[in-house]
Amino acid sequence: MSALSIFNDGWLSLFLILTGPFLGSFISASALTWPDRSNLRTSRSQCAQCGTGLTLVDLVPLFSFFLLRGQCRHCQAPIKRQHIIAELASTTIALSSVLVFDGWVMLASTGFGLVLLFIALVDYRTRLIPNGASFSLISTGPAVMYLMHGNQGLKTGLIGAVVGYGVFWLVAFAYRHLRGREGLGMGDAKLLAGGGAWMGPFALPWIVLLAASTAIVGLLLGSKGKSLHRETELPFGPALALAIYGIWLWSSINATNLILL
Repeated sequence: MSALSIFNDGWLSLFLILTGPFLGSFISASALTWPDRSNLRTSRSQCAQCGTGLTLVDLVPLFSFFLLRGQCRHCQAPIKRQHIIAELASTTIALSSVLVFDGWVMLASTGFGLVLLFIALVDYRTRLIPNGASFSLISTGPAVMYLMHGNQGLKTGLIGAVVGYGVFWLVAFAYRHLRGREGLGMGDAKLLAGGGAWMGPFALPWIVLLAASTAIVGLLLGSKGKSLHRETELPFGPALALAIYGIWLWSSINATNLILL
């Protein structure tokens, strides 16, 4: 690697880390207003409880939440925890991409993680996964694979997208046929297709295993002593998004990000 490349990577790394919290704040506001984007401009410019306009001291990502102890400084109403979670998550995404990747892949990885974060936040709130976000992963994954691995990477990404969607489609079809009702949304299938597009088909079993384990643990921790039964609703999107990004990082760290077909 040339000295110029190292210099450029250093500036890009610093930029991603510093902007990470601000991107998380924007993603949080976007997720809270989806699908109605008309309120996006004002979603964090005033307190949701008292309506008081917020100033700079109230809006600095990470800093403001801890400075104000998680409360509006006017009415002491609690600030939505989603904001600080999103800001911490986006900072972690940027930092992990900087530590694992170099050059343009560092930037692509950060974008990949931020889209997954948006999907997770929307699905947790609405039980819906935005088609636009999933399609952006499906379309960019093969392109990234091509730039990283050439024609073989492109082929692997395309097959991964098809297999990812097909596996969950078959599960949803079988469940609907056997139980007579929906059990798995097609949004999850499109999201898994996005993961396959970025990593190829051989990453899919690991993604599903990690997502299922994460979802079960989250369900048990979130039940707070309530009884669980077969009708209990399980938001799978956040667990799936977390698993996709986790496997993306793990496979890259271990230099096994895909097996070219």
